[in-house]
Amino acid sequence: MPVGSALRAAIAGFLATLVVADGAAAASVTVDRARVNARLGDTFVFRTEIANDASTPTPALIAHLNILSLRDGVYVDPEDWSSRRTWYLGKLRAGDNRSIAWSVKAINGGSYAAYVAVLPQNRPVRPPEMSPTVRIDVENRATLDAGGILPLAVGVPALLALLGGGVRLARTRR
Repeated sequence: MPVGSALRAAIAGFLATLVVADGAAAASVTVDRARVNARLGDTFVFRTEIANDASTPTPALIAHLNILSLRDGVYVDPEDWSSRRTWYLGKLRAGDNRSIAWSVKAINGGSYAAYVAVLPQNRPVRPPEMSPTVRIDVENRATLDAGGILPLAVGVPALLALLGGGVRLARTRR
């Protein structure tokens, strides 16, 4: 084997060892659904599974939920949508996996996307492993009856008008 080929093979082996040692390519992330249809105010859950597909343990891992609007100009504060967006998973043994249930509340109407990023806790040297996107379509509640208040909002003024008219009528008869 020529010296150049041996050197290239040694460097490739060394770099492969670094990638495995960092555990950067060891975790895969899957989701249990591709789409969620919700109404404004609904709370729903979707699950991710983080699996160590390598033959060596991963370093300690972090999983983080991200939510964004699919429409331009719509501000999304992910902390309003989910109170627990980060999980510290620890190490995963070879072939092991961890399942996470993400509880999400539909805060605004419209179309959104959620995804989970997983990266090593202490040495994030590569881009994170990403889950497939979960599309979230949130239906606005188009109603005049906001929580049952319409009968009260119309009924109380009407009742006061009737009472006022009755009092006026009684005074004019005297």
